[in-house]
Amino acid sequence: MTNTYGVGTDQGAGQDGTGNRNRDGGTVLRTHATAVLATGSALLSVPLALALHTAACGTLPPVLAPLLPLAPFVWPLMAAVAAGAAYAAVRRARTRRRPAAPPPTAAALAPVPTDPAGLPAPADHFTGRAIETDAVLRLVRIGHRAIAVTGAPGTGKSALAVRLAHELRPLYPDGRLYADLGGGRGEPSAPAAVLAVLLAALGAPAEERSGTSDTLAARFRGRTAGRRILLLLDDAADAAQARALLPAGEHCLTLITSRDPLRELPEATPVPLTPLTEPDALALLAAVAGPARPAAEAGRVEAVPRPAAEAGRVEAVPGPAAEADHARAVVHACGLLPLAVRVAAGATRSRPNGRIPALAGRLAAERDRLHQLRLGDLAVRGAFEAAYAALRADDRALLRGLGACPAARVTVRIAAAAAAQDPAGIRSGLDRLADAQLARPAGPDAYRLHDLVRLLAAERFDHEASPADRRAVLERILIAYTEDASGHGSRAWGLAEQHAVPHLVRAAVREGLHHRAHGLALAADAWLDGRPGQSPRIAMWTAVLDAARRSGEQGWTAHAMRGLGSAYAHEGQLDRAVDHLGMAAALQRHAAARTERTATRRLLGAVLRGAGRHEEALRELRAALEGCREANDTVGEAEVLCGLGVLHLDRGRPDEAIDCLEQALPVLARHTGDTAGLADARRHLGTAYAQAGGFVPAERQLHSALALYRRGGLTAGEGWTLRELGRLEEQRGAYGAGVVLHRAALAAFERAGLGAGIAAAAEAVGDNLQVQGDQLGADEEYRRAAAAHRLLGDHAGEAEVRRKLGF
Repeated sequence: MTNTYGVGTDQGAGQDGTGNRNRDGGTVLRTHATAVLATGSALLSVPLALALHTAACGTLPPVLAPLLPLAPFVWPLMAAVAAGAAYAAVRRARTRRRPAAPPPTAAALAPVPTDPAGLPAPADHFTGRAIETDAVLRLVRIGHRAIAVTGAPGTGKSALAVRLAHELRPLYPDGRLYADLGGGRGEPSAPAAVLAVLLAALGAPAEERSGTSDTLAARFRGRTAGRRILLLLDDAADAAQARALLPAGEHCLTLITSRDPLRELPEATPVPLTPLTEPDALALLAAVAGPARPAAEAGRVEAVPRPAAEAGRVEAVPGPAAEADHARAVVHACGLLPLAVRVAAGATRSRPNGRIPALAGRLAAERDRLHQLRLGDLAVRGAFEAAYAALRADDRALLRGLGACPAARVTVRIAAAAAAQDPAGIRSGLDRLADAQLARPAGPDAYRLHDLVRLLAAERFDHEASPADRRAVLERILIAYTEDASGHGSRAWGLAEQHAVPHLVRAAVREGLHHRAHGLALAADAWLDGRPGQSPRIAMWTAVLDAARRSGEQGWTAHAMRGLGSAYAHEGQLDRAVDHLGMAAALQRHAAARTERTATRRLLGAVLRGAGRHEEALRELRAALEGCREANDTVGEAEVLCGLGVLHLDRGRPDEAIDCLEQALPVLARHTGDTAGLADARRHLGTAYAQAGGFVPAERQLHSALALYRRGGLTAGEGWTLRELGRLEEQRGAYGAGVVLHRAALAAFERAGLGAGIAAAAEAVGDNLQVQGDQLGADEEYRRAAAAHRLLGDHAGEAEVRRKLGF
């Protein structure tokens, strides 16, 4: 039975609490029949007695003789008296058989609910949550009387609790009660008001449904004692509100949902909810959205009717792999939150030509994402805005400040900079955000905001902060990031910070903070250099190039060109890298900083070598070496010598390579803490000795390099070194040992995600297996190498491997 508080019970409209109107109707008919029979018997007995007396005596009884003139009026009067007596007798008999019903309660007067147990209907297309469901059922089996399902807005707490309540219904035959407590809407119901309705649902008379909260709680506990009742308290504001509503029966079960962790309610065992796993989110998207197109169309190219002018053209329908990629993009844009996935899928289903790829495109822009995640009156933004509105004023200001930082993970130091507070004092505010499920700890000195929470915070920051405040907050964050990147701060950098830097640099340029943008880019470049995926670095230096053009700083232009050239080189776009590095070198030709000019020429020489332009590379590297010697830069000289050594290896001159690398090694070992640089030098020296036929020194240098790579966690370098050791075994004729080493190299490249290494190692394994006569195994490895070359766009490499396959 439901009402304004959403309370339900098993009692229906019938007096016996079952709602069985047929049985009650039969009882009424039997009662009326009994009354008619009794009345008729009483009326017939009077004339029968008078007739017998008159027949025997010839006259009326003496007591009635005076009433003879009133005979026309006496008979109806006597009949009425007899009927009244008979009806009174029947009522007394019914009263003895059945107690009087209590006055109708508010619950009895409410309309009969669709669900006779008073619970909301389970959500359609419920997906996932197997672990949490098993946890709740296990707690019920072992006798826990209160279980709290907690989590952030949109994680599906109510959907899970309602589903569990329906599943557990048979265990609680004495009633199922439901109450929406309104905590998430910022309008929590008073415990006294909820208790009054719960008591009414349990059949309490009106006089028991008024009083203080403590009095009503005691009465509620009294009515639930000794009964098996399931109570679902949905959306509790806090522990105090929930505690007042707990039943007393030891066989009762209370399911509570709340955004609050309810740490102050030890009676309730917590079952926290996090976002869905990717497979569960994808399953929910597919279930709610329905098929994006008929299954028969998936993955094929079909002719699409077109105007006559375009006849003969065909339109490719995206295949299953593309659809899967778009679906993954959608669920991750939704932050894997069930509410957001449902809204996005529903919006797609409501569009006549809705498709998952189109949905992925609409959700790609972060600034417009919350606007897209709405369906009618249901909006993801609303769930987070209610939580935001419930915060204290200073915590709202803190969350807005975090919206200026584009990273989902923020350190305590960055948060303190955003709020202009001391780091020691900012932790309590971050902890309160965590209690409100708007942040969560991500290590000893960091917190993580859900992506959609971060977008809401960014919106609030833009709308509620003045332009001066926005600029001041951004500048403080830029300073903190620059200090961290320079080694003066916490240095707790990871993927979140690397993702945030280009966004911060672009924001700084928009706000006119050009010097801050340039300073952060210089400090962060060492973190981004060589990382898998150089697009953040390219975006960062592109923004600095914009700042340089706006401010007229020619030196910044050279820095941006050099950074872009390095990033393009790591991406394998060697022609673009040579162009940008050449422009940087030209801009630095008359620069006062000789070291910068030398570093650019050294990098340009390395890229030219990689592009196969050996003579140009040799010219640039010799110029860089001369510059280092003029500046007495011994470390720079050693690094250039390493570059020259690698170039001589490519030119097939191992003796010259050994000479350069042997000169560089002692300097690198003494004066740098660059483990990767020292390991690279030893690996190249080992390769040079191997080319020169010196297997013993080659093996010694390669094993030293392997130890350095493994100590530094440099997986790609480990793979290249294992590949060189495998080549040594090939030169010795030990092809079995070569296969083992090349397979180890292949595993290292796969861990590093390095496509070029995968292609090279797979091809090497194939070569060794072919020499040993295992043609089937060799072909399998050649096919793997060809696929890797194809992904890299290396058509020449793919053609060479296909030649070995016989194509």
